[in-house]
Amino acid sequence: MVDVAGVGIYFLNMFITWVKTIFVVPFQNVDMLWLMVPLWAAWFFAEFFQEKHGTSMGNAITNAVVVIWGSIDCTRQTFRLLGEGVLKWNLDLYLRLLLIIIILGYGVLIVILGLKGKKVIKYIGRVREVTYVFAMFVPVFYNAVPMTLVHIVAAILFMPIFYFAIELIDRYTPNPTAVVQDMEESGGEKTSGLGESTSKSSGFGDLGGGLDDLGGSKSGKKSGGDDFGGDLGGGLGDLKF
Repeated sequence: MVDVAGVGIYFLNMFITWVKTIFVVPFQNVDMLWLMVPLWAAWFFAEFFQEKHGTSMGNAITNAVVVIWGSIDCTRQTFRLLGEGVLKWNLDLYLRLLLIIIILGYGVLIVILGLKGKKVIKYIGRVREVTYVFAMFVPVFYNAVPMTLVHIVAAILFMPIFYFAIELIDRYTPNPTAVVQDMEESGGEKTSGLGESTSKSSGFGDLGGGLDDLGGSKSGKKSGGDDFGGDLGGGLGDLKF
């Protein structure tokens, strides 16, 4: 019989570890902050000022460059620890190098697909995804948390929580003024925080329709006057003196 309580406690501990990895561990390692602080700052401004309503292909490629640079830094850190004797040539090191190759390949793939104009990068290259990858695995490369199967499973299992939590924040918070102005200048619709779109041009469209109707009524008056003049002329022509 499955121990439901035991399984629940296991997943709860996994979730707590996941939360600590993202929000606590970076502040316990000063060296890590040199990479994580710019990364979180870039995520915040890009998420709420550039990608609030989705990302462009250009932004996705830019995010991929961050991935490539971050993987290079993780490689540097790994070999530094190896040179200091903290790491040894064992399975743990091989897993770290494999993970670096996967992350680097992820960034390179986005760049290649972007250069080919593949729109899929709008979905796999958002800044929140890039940030999440590094938030979960930079602590591993800085030796702040161990590389374990539980860590990898937690990163995959709880990723939707991170993704959709940010999606809800984007959806239910008002648009910054800069975002509204950019949308208006590009001719797009102004979207409210609830995801409802309101077109500012609808009022002018109604006004245009009203002017058309007004023009039509003026034409009607003119044609009516012509008919009246024609009838009057015909009547006068019939008079005989």
